[in-house]
Amino acid sequence: MDVRSRKTHGGLAGALLAMALSVPGLALAAEPAPPSPPGCVGLVLGGGGARGSAHIGVLKVLERERIPVCQVAGTSMGAIVGGLYSTGYTPDEMATLIETIDWGDMFIDDPPRRDIPMRRKDADFRYLLDLEIGYANGRVVLPVGFVQGEKLLMLLRRLTLSTWDAQDFDQLPIPFRAVAADIVTGEKVVFEDGDLALAIRSSMSVPGAFAPVRVDGRLLVDGGMVDNVPVDVVRGMGATRMIVVDVGSPLHKEEALTNPVVIMDQMVSALMNEKTKHTLATLGPQDVLIRPELGDITAAEFNRGKEAIEIGERAAEAVVPQLRAMSVDEATYAAHRARQQRREFDPGLVSFLDVVKGRSPSADRHVERALADNVGKPLDLEKLEHDMGSAYGDGRFQQIDYRIVERDGVRGLQIIPVNKPWSAFGKLGFQLDDNFNGDSSYLVSAELTFNDINDLGAEWRNVVRMGRITGLRSEFYQPFGQTGAFYLQPMLELRNESLPLWEGGNQLAEFRVNRRQVGVEAGYSPQPTWRISAELVRGNDRGDMLIGNPQDFEDSEESFAGALYNATWDTLDSVNFPTKGARLSLDLERYYSVMGADVEGDVARVTADWAQAWGRYHLLLGARLSSALDDENFFQTQDFLGGFLNLSGFEERALFGNQSALARAVLYRRTGNTSRLFSLPMFVGASLETGNAWQSKDDVDPDDLIIAGSVFVGFSTWLGPMFLAYGRNDEDQGSWYLTFGSLLRPRIK
Repeated sequence: MDVRSRKTHGGLAGALLAMALSVPGLALAAEPAPPSPPGCVGLVLGGGGARGSAHIGVLKVLERERIPVCQVAGTSMGAIVGGLYSTGYTPDEMATLIETIDWGDMFIDDPPRRDIPMRRKDADFRYLLDLEIGYANGRVVLPVGFVQGEKLLMLLRRLTLSTWDAQDFDQLPIPFRAVAADIVTGEKVVFEDGDLALAIRSSMSVPGAFAPVRVDGRLLVDGGMVDNVPVDVVRGMGATRMIVVDVGSPLHKEEALTNPVVIMDQMVSALMNEKTKHTLATLGPQDVLIRPELGDITAAEFNRGKEAIEIGERAAEAVVPQLRAMSVDEATYAAHRARQQRREFDPGLVSFLDVVKGRSPSADRHVERALADNVGKPLDLEKLEHDMGSAYGDGRFQQIDYRIVERDGVRGLQIIPVNKPWSAFGKLGFQLDDNFNGDSSYLVSAELTFNDINDLGAEWRNVVRMGRITGLRSEFYQPFGQTGAFYLQPMLELRNESLPLWEGGNQLAEFRVNRRQVGVEAGYSPQPTWRISAELVRGNDRGDMLIGNPQDFEDSEESFAGALYNATWDTLDSVNFPTKGARLSLDLERYYSVMGADVEGDVARVTADWAQAWGRYHLLLGARLSSALDDENFFQTQDFLGGFLNLSGFEERALFGNQSALARAVLYRRTGNTSRLFSLPMFVGASLETGNAWQSKDDVDPDDLIIAGSVFVGFSTWLGPMFLAYGRNDEDQGSWYLTFGSLLRPRIK
């Protein structure tokens, strides 16, 4: 049965903004629908994901043939095209939209990495998988979709903004319906009023891909599972003649049914196709059915939108004789379309900001602070969406939405943040290094984080590691101050790390360094691009020999106490395969012989990386410097080189000393079809590196610099970047590498 849904709730730049707000003036209140011309036609736009771009090509032909469309209903992508057409967008405007959207970015909820807080950027250097596993109400909770659809909803908000006060979809320039499905009951939900952007977003919540949308207490998903071609909906709107466009995906051939995912997709498609066949059997001789031959275009290939539009246009051309039976004369059609233009709209001044309160006071304050600068100014959609993206980048939100509302004769913004359904979540991490010569190491990590422990937004993060590094790190992050830019972070760490000792390509020994330390860090990060911090630490290191000659090496132990200072600037767009931005980290570590500590000395470290891309080609330049300023020798003063991109050809951490330097240039090219959304990105590249490690400043000599290089193939996998590489250096050392990890090869803290 049909369930009518009613709501009671009161990025793209440039050309997209011009399309959304193209006509100056004041918003018009909802008006009665204009009388329909003779021969009014209902339009049915079926679901099919990216294949639904073909609807735009069909609309181009309908306009050229002067077909007076008076009712529209759509499912999934049909709801997007139908909804925009019903608000007054032309087929040409929609074609421009489809062809210019960065679809790859549209399916990433987070804002650009540059705008993500520094604390979240730190996670990029811990080799974590991009999957949160939540814990709430005594049970493990997984995300209900790979994509929450935050950016898609913002796009729909922008495009439908001129209809902000049209609660009844019959009052749109063309009466419209969107079809969704209640995933709990399996019932069909037909949106005939309420929030247009939310109705369209609900209709295309493909289960598993997009998270379901909660509307009036109902959990809604893509309407294709109950009515992929909503003929009965348009018929119920009063249409006596219909044009029906079916863009559903064909069934897979037998040879393609090779795995459980394809089998499941085949089962769902078969059920949908059977229901669609029964629906289409109800069409009468006065109706026109259009089935574009979309071939191998899949529901996920939004990058092929232009191709799908052209196919839709050809499909409509093929039935022009039938369409012309519905055509009206030029004057009648011109008058009809004039009544269907987008309404005039001027968003005006934002007089107030209302944030709907959630379960986290600190999260609510974070949203208020991020958006406060929009009040008292004309509505600037670019700024609003940027500020909402920055707030979303905090990581605590499942969605942040907004609406224009009117109160006491003035307009403002209502902001609706939705917290993630858990206050504790876990992440897993993985790193592997193998040289195919019997030497390998791995690192498996698991993190458990508790959010919003108090009203100030405290966070408690716990990390467990096994493998090359084994141990536990626990830190309590407490932000404070009016903006939360200041923080205090006490820390406890128990860590055991394997440390091999090499000379001339031969391993002489291997130690297990056991570290026990406590510390407290204070920092300031007013912007997501930089941070300064200072940390007091006290701890103990003990080195136990696992492999080696006891006459040459002996166990050792030393305690330390110190102050660590850091300044970091980070605008990189990615740490896996960066294309732009830079990262600079400056460290000064000062160790004192106080509180029973055994060592004393200062260490300075500099790490810098810069990336730039030219089309498919990417260049990464990097440098690392480390110096024990007074030539002290203890574990904290040592730096390690060797391994892939860290003087390739050597074993991992084959070189060490209290003085070290490394410079590298990495050039890599993305291969294959870069426009595909869900492909496995592959890169081929090469590096040129130079550097060395010395035991003292007196040993440092530019003539000792080692020249190294590598060639590699890299893949961006769900486990993170994977590389197969061969490296060689002028010390006649060569090695193959299989490794998981960032191109930056950061130190693990």
